[in-house]
Amino acid sequence: MENIAIVNDIDNNIVNSILFISSKSEYISLSENNLKQYIKDEYHKVIIIKNNNEIKGFLIYFLLAPEIDIIFIAVYPNNKGYGSKLLSYLFDDAKANNVNSIKLDLYENNITAKNFYIKNGFKKIAVRKKYYNDKFDALIMEKSI
Repeated sequence: MENIAIVNDIDNNIVNSILFISSKSEYISLSENNLKQYIKDEYHKVIIIKNNNEIKGFLIYFLLAPEIDIIFIAVYPNNKGYGSKLLSYLFDDAKANNVNSIKLDLYENNITAKNFYIKNGFKKIAVRKKYYNDKFDALIMEKSI
């Protein structure tokens, strides 16, 4: 049984699970300290998805209406629908908070993520040259709500 929950308190089991999942992505660099700051901050939301009481993915976003910025989203294992369910939760939260735009940036060469976002209604709106490590471009994508 899958369920989605907001992380409101620092729980070491949850933190360790999120860090484990993030370590499986070559595109995410998330430290324990940063994660704990996101959990404590009133404008950031940390969402997890569980299946049979095991965390399978997370979503971190910055909510400052009328916009949301996706900071991180990761699931493990992939291709089980967890990412789409996290985005569905995000879209509902956006509507409930009168958000009209969701934005994100991603490595230009992260084709899997790019295709995932396009499938979920995001469009490329800009490119930040050499944004990551002064080497790689960032694609800026947006979905209007």
